Amino acid sequence: MMQTRIDPFQDIRSRITGQIGALAEALPHCAFVEIVRGIDDIRCLARDNGFAAVETLASRLESAVAAGGYRAAILTYLDAMSDAVSAPQGPLPPAMQEAWLASVAVRLDH
Repeated sequence: MMQTRIDPFQDIRSRITGQIGALAEALPHCAFVEIVRGIDDIRCLARDNGFAAVETLASRLESAVAAGGYRAAILTYLDAMSDAVSAPQGPLPPAMQEAWLASVAVRLDH
């Protein structure tokens, strides 16, 4: 019997993507505290596994939500975080952090 090797990176990427999707889906019915907890869970999972772009966006989203962020903005951040899961793992140069955050600003403008 052959065993298939599971790529831990792919597994974490799938978990992060799944959590982002679940939070986006639950958003209309979520209490504020559940939204904050969901974002924090995603941020911690991303941080612990080297998904710096996702961590940066989640951290900024936590600040936006704490400041009374609107649900449309939350969905925009979650979309960007879904995209960021595909970014290379590891430390994120400041210019890349700014680029990811700018992508959210552009999406919110439209």
